[in-house]
Amino acid sequence: MHLTIRTRHPAAWVSCGFMTVSAAVRLWYYLSEPLTGSIVILHLFGPITAAILFILGILSGERYVKPLTIAAVVFGVGFFLLKARTFAPMHRLLCTLLYHAVLYLYILTVEGILPTKKLLYPLFGLPLLYHIFVEDMQLYILADPPVPVWDWMPEISVLCIMAALFSLTFAMKTEPIEQKLSK
Repeated sequence: MHLTIRTRHPAAWVSCGFMTVSAAVRLWYYLSEPLTGSIVILHLFGPITAAILFILGILSGERYVKPLTIAAVVFGVGFFLLKARTFAPMHRLLCTLLYHAVLYLYILTVEGILPTKKLLYPLFGLPLLYHIFVEDMQLYILADPPVPVWDWMPEISVLCIMAALFSLTFAMKTEPIEQKLSK
């Protein structure tokens, strides 16, 4: 099977938009306070580098989209793995497994080693839904006392990253290699 990421597909542009919002929100939030080495490394370098590579991948067209989005996923997973070091042990273990699954399944899918993109829908969609309807409901939306929207900004950035990957899946198309060769 051959997988194409159709960079002119509306879902690719939606994905690019989510990644742009993620980077903008993250920069706005973290640059509004004094920068320390750990903020730059953990909260800015990895996710902003990932966002730039991802956006460049979509904008560059089909020739560079795969290597640039793979590089973006590598930087993004690195960010999430560093972030997971602050979690409780069981949460850290589960998140580490999820992040590795994202990395390997994304690479194997876009390189055509896995013959389907269907695994990416739940891989990206279910954690997004979990964050919104389980974690965020409790931590932000239904919190008592209410949490100021400003404090939601890092989570909004993370949700946008997750939504970008989920959206990109809709812009992917798999076809047998014979069909690709005959075009």
